[in-house]
Amino acid sequence: MIAHLTPGHTKGCTTWTTKIRDGKKIYDVVFVGSQSVLDYKFVGQESYPGITSDFERSFALLNHLPCDIFLASHGSFFHFVKKHEGLLRGDANAFIDPDGYKTYLRESEHEFRNKVAQQKTAQK
Repeated sequence: MIAHLTPGHTKGCTTWTTKIRDGKKIYDVVFVGSQSVLDYKFVGQESYPGITSDFERSFALLNHLPCDIFLASHGSFFHFVKKHEGLLRGDANAFIDPDGYKTYLRESEHEFRNKVAQQKTAQK
């Protein structure tokens, strides 16, 4: 496993990647820590110094990681229950979800950018 520092949600947030083999196929697996912005302050007195730039760098890194199988610190981030139910129904590929990873990142980054914009507007 390879550790990728992806601070923002916390200073020490870490994303892990690995490769797994299924027969002749090799899959890229990404375990995302979290990119949730919660009630963090990004403008003025930041929740911690550098949080905004940490999120920026983390999104840049995450958007460049290859991903076939997306997992995360909370099952709701990657629709664990739905995927597990798929396995129970016999879908051997239920967890293969590169589009789910892209969607998670797009929505998380959108939430981050909206929060920053709202805080900038409120500060004026």
